[in-house]
Amino acid sequence: MRGRAAVFAAVLVVFLVACTAAAAAAAITISRKHQHRPASGAAAKAACDVFAAGSWVVDESYPLYDSATCPFIRAEFDCRRYGRPDKEYLKYRWQPSPPCSTPRFDGVALLRMWSGKKVMFVGDSLALNQYESLLCMLHAAAPNARTTVTPASEKVDPLTTARFEEFNVTIVYYLTHYLVDIVNEKAGRVLKLDAIDQARNWLGADVLVFDSWHWWPRSGPTQPWDYIQEGNTVVKDMDRTEAFSKALNTWARWVDANLLQTNTRVFFQGISPSHYRLNI
Repeated sequence: MRGRAAVFAAVLVVFLVACTAAAAAAAITISRKHQHRPASGAAAKAACDVFAAGSWVVDESYPLYDSATCPFIRAEFDCRRYGRPDKEYLKYRWQPSPPCSTPRFDGVALLRMWSGKKVMFVGDSLALNQYESLLCMLHAAAPNARTTVTPASEKVDPLTTARFEEFNVTIVYYLTHYLVDIVNEKAGRVLKLDAIDQARNWLGADVLVFDSWHWWPRSGPTQPWDYIQEGNTVVKDMDRTEAFSKALNTWARWVDANLLQTNTRVFFQGISPSHYRLNI
């Protein structure tokens, strides 16, 4: 549950640090039209994909924060508060296979590196886990840093923001289960696979981390839409994997059209395990 999110957040953030440092003079973007070509020769040997190969190793210096002292974790995500007895899972970190390596997480260095920047997590509650874990890691590194959280009620409608004032760093979470739009119309709530008007709220971020999938298979009372629309075609339902693919194409076109010529760094998270044992 929370532990898996915390461990994955540590890997994601270390990767963000590595990419930020290595690409300080260049934009890292996702483009379906401008895909990276495999390196050859010496360049291929020197290239590293920190996620391609490696293993989980025990690190006695972990965890990177104590959930009991972090002010950013929502109660429903705090496993230890609700009695989870084991703690060994918190000591694992990802170790890439040689010659790849990742830098040790340094929260203060990251805050200084990101001075004047906005980092935004966009997606469902799994993105919220990553957002909160990053805030906890930064808070543990700089416990006396003054932070401002809006809204103060912790209500996400649809976004929440934490600002590290002395460092001039803003971390944002934007709630969207599908990335594409759900529009209230006379007939009901319509999931529009080719509309992404909400994306205007993501412009201006220096780092964007997206995720989606866990809400796509939902049906019944927890399904937040009544119809699916693409172009002029409206249906009551369709294959959810196909719908997800169409929505991701809409998202990718938006990235190409709006971020390709900017310095915004874009990441799309792989699908993580669900929070819950019953996978709901």
